[in-house]
Amino acid sequence: MYLGVIVNPLARKNRAAAGDRSAGLRRIVGRWGEVHETASVEELRAIVQQLHPRVTHFVADGGDGALHWLINEIQRCIADPRRWPVFVPTNGGSINAVARKARVRGRTDAILRALTAAAKTDRPPPEVRLDTLELDGETADGAPFHRVCFGLAAGGVGNRFYDKYYDYHHHGRTSAARVVARTFGDYLTATLLPSRSGGSGYASHLFAPTRARVVIDGEEVPTRTHRLLHAGAIDLQIGGGLRLFPKACEPGALHFQAGDTSPAKIIARLPAALTGGTLRGDRLRDVNGREMIIEAHGEPLAPIIDGERFAGIVRLVVRAGPQIRVGQVRASPPVP
Repeated sequence: MYLGVIVNPLARKNRAAAGDRSAGLRRIVGRWGEVHETASVEELRAIVQQLHPRVTHFVADGGDGALHWLINEIQRCIADPRRWPVFVPTNGGSINAVARKARVRGRTDAILRALTAAAKTDRPPPEVRLDTLELDGETADGAPFHRVCFGLAAGGVGNRFYDKYYDYHHHGRTSAARVVARTFGDYLTATLLPSRSGGSGYASHLFAPTRARVVIDGEEVPTRTHRLLHAGAIDLQIGGGLRLFPKACEPGALHFQAGDTSPAKIIARLPAALTGGTLRGDRLRDVNGREMIIEAHGEPLAPIIDGERFAGIVRLVVRAGPQIRVGQVRASPPVP
């Protein structure tokens, strides 16, 4: 075993003392790996190109976004996914749904201690294989677009949720629950007591539809407005009791959501949808599928992909991607 630890010094939790943090992680890893700071995609690309021939386990010091960038840079270096290293997320980001799905426990320090102990005895931790989505498309300036990811919010409620979620300084279950509660409260107030709504527009922003042409497995969704426009390769828990893509809980099952329905129906049916139920409507598709094609109608899309926003996308083709090996590290904090 040999560890490659990637630290983003610009991450919110690392800004105060990124250098000191990296030094501390290096002391934990010792001769069993390397710790590198990468403040840009270009720096990450250079480090991954340098490390990948000798690293068996890549550790992303962050959440889903950090893991997303790391996986996609590995793909640039190693075309065959069967030769990819094991990835280890560390529950250190705003969104840590992949770590929850893989049952990775602990924060970066504790996880690195567990991995270093495993490396010393040459006993790698158990692994789980997670499905992914592969996105291929085109940007507004005609450039090709490609990503491997776990979850996609191309538009609609899921996409706009992140705008409000990231408004909070601290991210987690409480912030997610606050966004949901404020959205529901604002919508009900504006509907039942419009004179008291205050014109905040909070709910109207989240429920604003995205305009696109969508085809799922060869069948066009019968609307060009979408309050739901999402895809997931695995079921994801993002906090606040929110479980996304429940139909993707079984291996090999992709969950697609596209189409339009009223905000009232979304609110009424959301609890069931988050636990495996189906959102139904004449202009709505909430299904397992093999391929979803999304073509922007009017303004380009700005999809959220694993918690990261990518602007200026005019077309996306969503299919099953390669399986990712994730190390199941269940670390405990040190005893004081």
